[in-house]
Amino acid sequence: MEFNSYSYLLALIPVVALFWALPPVARRWYVLVLSLGFYASWGATYAFLPIAICGAVFWCAHRMLAAGETPAGRRWFLGGIAFVLIVLSYFKYANFFLDNFARLIRMFGAEPGWGAVQVALPLGISFYSFEAISFLIDSRQGRVKKPAFLDMSLFVLFWPHLVAGPIVRVRELVPQFSFSKKFDASMLALGLDRLLWGLVQKNVFANPLGSWVDDGFRPAATASLSTIDGWALAVAFGLQIYFDFASYSNMAIGTARLMGVTLPENFRHPYHAVSPPDFWGRWHMTLSRWIRDYLFFPVNARYQAAPGPLYASLLGIMGLAGLWHGAGWGFIAWGLLQGLYLVLYRIWESATESRPGWKEALPVRLGWRLATLAMVMTAWIPFRASTGEQAAVMLKMMYTGFRFHLSQPVNFYLIVAGFVVFCALEPWLGEKIEQAGRSLEARTGNPHNLVLARPLLYAVCLLLFLAFDARDAKFIYFQF
Repeated sequence: MEFNSYSYLLALIPVVALFWALPPVARRWYVLVLSLGFYASWGATYAFLPIAICGAVFWCAHRMLAAGETPAGRRWFLGGIAFVLIVLSYFKYANFFLDNFARLIRMFGAEPGWGAVQVALPLGISFYSFEAISFLIDSRQGRVKKPAFLDMSLFVLFWPHLVAGPIVRVRELVPQFSFSKKFDASMLALGLDRLLWGLVQKNVFANPLGSWVDDGFRPAATASLSTIDGWALAVAFGLQIYFDFASYSNMAIGTARLMGVTLPENFRHPYHAVSPPDFWGRWHMTLSRWIRDYLFFPVNARYQAAPGPLYASLLGIMGLAGLWHGAGWGFIAWGLLQGLYLVLYRIWESATESRPGWKEALPVRLGWRLATLAMVMTAWIPFRASTGEQAAVMLKMMYTGFRFHLSQPVNFYLIVAGFVVFCALEPWLGEKIEQAGRSLEARTGNPHNLVLARPLLYAVCLLLFLAFDARDAKFIYFQF
């Protein structure tokens, strides 16, 4: 059931109404049942998988805490992580590894001893696997104070973030699962704000861009593309995936807010980043901090942040982040490019430590801002391209094989330019909307009166959603 489907939006009204009608204790079981039903609506076959992961991880955490700081406790800890990674690897990467191993065997003139293997990818497995691992790590480090199995299950399965994040922490979410808040109209207003804005981002921004991107990235169209086309398509896909994923995050945050639950933010105007590290502080923020806290910091603590291991870990960890996004060489290339950008920036920072004034110079800041934007857009090419050959051809056109004709309809370039302008103005527009809200609150003296100013905005958002409806077009990150 897609967040932007009529069935989901219509079902959400009675679901939220019944939630607030129930006592807090009953709300916990109600939300868990709803979450399982939501996941099963995508395919009941794999509904057992997140439950199995929850059960195995909770049992390992329980045994680990009982054993304490002993070899047995460490074995339970590592065993729990290994179980999650084995399940994730089988369902997500079995096809990829077997296909590449078969290709390697054929290079030596032999035939593999197995036929085609197709393992279906369960929805959201990358996200709830990471959350299960974080539960184990936080339990071992004392950040989790022995929550009940129901708490742990709600933490992993809570449906707004189950399929595509945001990736949450136990201490952020479990305390909210008492569901003891009283109904407040501001919760409804804030939740609807995010939900409807997400619908607009998906249907009005992401989906129209997606049709142009799909056409431009057709393998048959690659040969006729020019340098201008290559850059325009890179920007178009960068905007599409941003609006698409931001829309899902906003709808997840909005849905949770309707029930009084606050999920962490996932985006903060990423294309306004002033450096590669700043980009990762703005893009998919919950994944970035997961990588930082559970991979990057532990690895570099072991090697005392020496330059060689630091740079190698950045490349390796970002390569793994690319593989996490999808089982394909294009995703790995995207991750390695992101790691390379971080390494280059670290090298530049080290080289200019003795001249701190350089960093503040306007030409340098502007140069890094433009370079970061160009590097991020470049990396989207292998991420989106159908094959490595297609990515290589497009990158060559963008950087060396210059051709300046236009092979796409004029409307494509106009639409991309329009969305670029909107993206550039987005922080300013958001600030103006907040100022208007604060001004209204100051005049009325009651923040709840903001609800009275929203119906027209809601009506406009719904009209845009209906006018640009793309028949429940799937979110890009659902496939990761």
